[in-house]
Amino acid sequence: MKKINRTYVLGALGLAIAAWIVWQASQIPMRLVANEPGPRFIPYVSAGGLALFSILTIIFDAPKEAKKGTKPYLDKAGWIRLAIIIGESILFALSMVYIGFWITAMLGMMLFIVTLKRNKKINWVVAILLSIGLASLCYFGFTRGFNIPLPKGELWEALGIAMP
Repeated sequence: MKKINRTYVLGALGLAIAAWIVWQASQIPMRLVANEPGPRFIPYVSAGGLALFSILTIIFDAPKEAKKGTKPYLDKAGWIRLAIIIGESILFALSMVYIGFWITAMLGMMLFIVTLKRNKKINWVVAILLSIGLASLCYFGFTRGFNIPLPKGELWEALGIAMP
């Protein structure tokens, strides 16, 4: 019995998820304002990117995997790191409600950098500046640029501290 190439399976799964995203996005009502792309735009772009990279994975990576033989995607340490990242993601989502998006994004990005660095040395100044800069860009881009409110944090509201 011939083993199934995992890259083909991963690519097919990516294409199926992209199709599901397109199907779900097509259920969203059309645009509310005539001069904006509408709420379907971002899901369609995401599905298109997922489909494109799934196809590229099938084309370019599947032959390489067939030549190399099979290795596990994740070893024991990889599964542990994946569980930690999932836990951090859940903590990130819950923290947004209580301490707000802006501060959570800064702290969360630092936490993800430290988790994903593995055995590599990191420049702490660059990591801190990157965390502050990207979190601020996201926060002010959405709140000021797109006029989309993000969670400010129940803690700050309870303490009477006004967040930007």
